[in-house]
Amino acid sequence: MKTIMLTALILISAVCSQAQTKTPGYGFWVVESNPSQPKVQTIRFYTDDSKLIYEETINARLNLKREKTKLALNQLSSKLNEGKDNPENKRLIALAFNLNR
Repeated sequence: MKTIMLTALILISAVCSQAQTKTPGYGFWVVESNPSQPKVQTIRFYTDDSKLIYEETINARLNLKREKTKLALNQLSSKLNEGKDNPENKRLIALAFNLNR
C-alpha cells in the first residue's frame, strides 16, 4: 500500500512540475562546415522563434570546444537578438574573432 501511495505521489508531482524556460532575447547560433572545404565555416544566428537574424561565412576554423569561443558567440547572439549590433555589417564575426578574410 505504501508503494502505491508513493508512486501516486511521484506521478502527481511529475505532472504538476514545469521546466525552466529560456531567457528571452538570447536566441541561438549554428556553425556549419563542409568536409570538402574544411577551412570555411558558415555561422548563423537565430531568434528564439528560429528566425534567421544574421549569417556570415568565414575563411577560418573556429574551435568550438573552447569556452571562450562559445562565450563570444553567445554574447554576439545576445546582442543581435537585442538589436544592439547592426546586422548590415557583414563582418561581425570576423571582427569579433580578429579574423582576416
